[in-house]
Amino acid sequence: MIFTLRKNFIVFLFIILGNTNPIFPDKKSEIKEIPIPASIQSGSTGEFVDSDMIFKTLEDYDVLILGEEHDDVVGHRIRLYWFQKIALKTPVILSLEMLERDQQKTLDEYLTGQITETAYLNSLTLWPNYIRDYHPFIKFAKEHKIPVLASNVPRKYVNLVASNGLEALFRIRSVFLPPKYLIRKFSQEAYEIKIKNTLRKHPGASSENRFIDAQYLWDAGMADSIANIFLMRNRKVIHINGRFHSDEGLGVTHRLRELGLKILSISMFPLKEGDVVPTEILKGCDFTVITERREKEN
Repeated sequence: MIFTLRKNFIVFLFIILGNTNPIFPDKKSEIKEIPIPASIQSGSTGEFVDSDMIFKTLEDYDVLILGEEHDDVVGHRIRLYWFQKIALKTPVILSLEMLERDQQKTLDEYLTGQITETAYLNSLTLWPNYIRDYHPFIKFAKEHKIPVLASNVPRKYVNLVASNGLEALFRIRSVFLPPKYLIRKFSQEAYEIKIKNTLRKHPGASSENRFIDAQYLWDAGMADSIANIFLMRNRKVIHINGRFHSDEGLGVTHRLRELGLKILSISMFPLKEGDVVPTEILKGCDFTVITERREKEN
């Protein structure tokens, strides 16, 4: 189970430490064939279904959350194909954890053709795998005039809370922060236990309380961004984040439901041959997608 819970949370540790590796376009990132998941399982019935069931179910929901493992290459191809298929039939907004609120203006300038792709890429600090795994979403959105939401709180504020505590954030006024009362408003004991259990596997990380508040800020920022854009534009939102933020009805999923939105939550990850989906994940998500089956290590 370690591989199912830790990967995306480890990315948070990575982001706190920061990364400024140069980003270069990779023009070989286009999908050459339709990617097919190894399996899709309904959380409510436990039955195995196909992707058409997800597309059909989405008709009755406001937001589709695709919880991913950031290094799951097959999963990225599946999500891109699903996004394209849905967006060509239904007006949607794409929301990404991988882009931050203070990057929205530059993102919009690129989407509307005011700046070049090179200028866009050189203007922002982007994830190391952005070009391969996320830029294809942006290029498709640009081509089809689909709005894209940079939903995440700027990392400097998440870093601040993780290092100095939430009180340090209260002294800052910024349009890129969610309302501060929302940060702890939708706290969850089960979520905090999950965070603490993960932290114990990584000695030397921030104190538990500061790290929990940093996670809450992260989730509050994404949920606030999504709720605002949905209410303003009245379009379905497809949101992609690390699945730690949304699995088991926790985090962003919980916050958006508390705000009154109808959320379809999907957890997507690879699984080794012979392993089964953990019950808490299967029951806690509307659908669980195994992107591929990998051979067990000897």
